Amino acid sequence: MAPRQISQRQYFFGSRARLLYELIGWNFRKADHLRFMNYGYDDGDPPPLAPEDEAERYCAQLYHAAAALHDLSGKHVLDIGSGRGGGAAHVHRYFAPLETVGCDLAQAAIRFCESTYRDIEGLRFVRGNATDLPFKDNAFGAVLNVESAHCYPDRDAFFAEVFRVLAPGGTFHFSDFTRPGRDPAAEIAELTAALKEAGLTVATERDITDAILHGLDHDDARRRREIRRWFPLGTRRLAALWTGTRGSWIYEDFRAGRRKYVMVLAFKPAGSGNAALLAPACKAGHHHEPALTL
Repeated sequence: MAPRQISQRQYFFGSRARLLYELIGWNFRKADHLRFMNYGYDDGDPPPLAPEDEAERYCAQLYHAAAALHDLSGKHVLDIGSGRGGGAAHVHRYFAPLETVGCDLAQAAIRFCESTYRDIEGLRFVRGNATDLPFKDNAFGAVLNVESAHCYPDRDAFFAEVFRVLAPGGTFHFSDFTRPGRDPAAEIAELTAALKEAGLTVATERDITDAILHGLDHDDARRRREIRRWFPLGTRRLAALWTGTRGSWIYEDFRAGRRKYVMVLAFKPAGSGNAALLAPACKAGHHHEPALTL
């Protein structure tokens, strides 16, 4: 059998993804100016940002669009798959939640966040597994998950955990792209069905692929500059895929319609309880090592 090409592999998945993001976290440990890890977003209606946030504007705009799907003011907000913390920090600074918690499996990412954002009151970071979250039942008024769930080997378990930690009436702000080699429409239908199966009510679902492409186009020069700075020569092809630069196969998949990027708002119905078979609240005493899930 001929070796598969890079465009046919699902690189950022499961334990492979965890190792990759630990390595990236170590490699970028001194890159304080790089605080986001997403493909960016530009729908032609840019929100006002503070001058210090302009360098990573397009990445910030993706979080801004996801957070703006529903009012977060005064709520306890959880960002699952928070990475280098730029998104959680952006939400906390621009949307006035009472508290924002970033949760990520990569220890290197948590160390970076604890150092970088230590002076922001009401913002904290916790290491945890997306399919076994270290939080009590009904603990959050809103949960965000931006461009992370494509790494998870058990998406149904993840959605069940989202339902568990959301308070009744709470909102789930979800953004991600479809998998390679799959029909995008079927993938999106499967996604919404899985959310409903978990007990969540889908309120809105939007195809934002064009806005993602515009964000990638506007941010291309910066991404290429950072690849040259931080990645050795032999790793830059994979880095281009990871960052979505023009000409990378994932960029071309978006451009040709072979993959779609979707943004969803879902609710936990008011008055709903958590299933009896789900893990109990606490999670007091929840100190076991997370499984290899990203």
